[in-house]
Amino acid sequence: MPRKLRISLYVILVCVIFVPWFAWETDRNMVRRWIYPLTGHLAAWSTRCDEETPPWLKKAASALATHYASPTNQLVFVSASGKQSGCTNGWLSTPLLSQRTTPETRFRFASLSKVVAFIGLAQPDIAADTRWLDDVLVQTLRVSPPYRDARVDQIRIRHLLNHSAGFDRMRTTDPMVVDKKTPWCPGHVGELAQTVLQFSPGTRYAYANLGYCLAAVAYKQRFGRSLWAALDQDMHLSSYGVDYLYRADSPVVYNFMNEPMRGPEFIEDFDWRALKAPMGMTGHAAGLARFITAHRKLLALARGMHDSRVACNEEVPESCYDGLLERRRVGATRVWLQRGYLYGMSALFLMDQQGNFIVWLGAGSQNPLTLATDFLGKALIEGATNHVNP
Repeated sequence: MPRKLRISLYVILVCVIFVPWFAWETDRNMVRRWIYPLTGHLAAWSTRCDEETPPWLKKAASALATHYASPTNQLVFVSASGKQSGCTNGWLSTPLLSQRTTPETRFRFASLSKVVAFIGLAQPDIAADTRWLDDVLVQTLRVSPPYRDARVDQIRIRHLLNHSAGFDRMRTTDPMVVDKKTPWCPGHVGELAQTVLQFSPGTRYAYANLGYCLAAVAYKQRFGRSLWAALDQDMHLSSYGVDYLYRADSPVVYNFMNEPMRGPEFIEDFDWRALKAPMGMTGHAAGLARFITAHRKLLALARGMHDSRVACNEEVPESCYDGLLERRRVGATRVWLQRGYLYGMSALFLMDQQGNFIVWLGAGSQNPLTLATDFLGKALIEGATNHVNP
């Protein structure tokens, strides 16, 4: 073999071995992004749907895998009449070699937990006690003055549930998710007296995890039993496959390729018992969709919590809330949604003006985070308008 050819082969061999190794050691997520197109197309190929699933839903489920960095997905559509269908794709970990994801596979709900929590927290307003949502929080929690911020005594339960209580996680630290630190809610709610609000209750909206934790504590004080007991005993939550992350985590391997600062180990950094109401539930999309359908009247209650006196812009994410539901405009159409996000995963509840809705649980995060939400909003509007099942 000629010397130059031998040297060329040596250089090629070194490059074949060294370059991938160097790339992996330098930026593993970059390598994962290089190879993801193959993973995404395999996941799309694996898509399986219920009979009579509208074609647009199957197309959307495949696109989530190929274009939105989510290699494992459950996507469920419920028409305004209550007919449910869904699609699933992907594998629990390595494509083709691990167990295929099924409609019963458990996913993390992230902030879709708030949908379940709201339904439980709002139920007394329908069934038993119409004054509950107007209760003053500090009175219900028995937190006495003096208050570091006098506006704390203006917070009512409804402010907690529609993100208008004065907490703004974008302007201060979210006390519910400080690494390796137990949050003061639910165990030490007296700390509310030392809390400084970012705005006066009821004057604007700002998404806050703390509000749902405080509402769950207030529920127990007000009604003498926990929200969790009410959800299980009155609403039979477990029969829908819903549980709590601290005792029933998901078997899915999540995709962290768009997470420069976090990996799977983040799950050890937070107190998931404390986070049950805002983001600590698990289950499957089909069960969550059935639970929502069974309590659809409470979504109507949420939409009725619209306060026209509070200025907001439906074109701006997290600007307008009706109850727990963020109110947005997709083109000329109004929708209501709850996004879910934890490192390495995304989720979505999205409802249109007619009452059609989708539930999505996915195993990847996007950059920007709203990318898949915008796509599914358009897919629902176009699909439900043109192809909705009766």
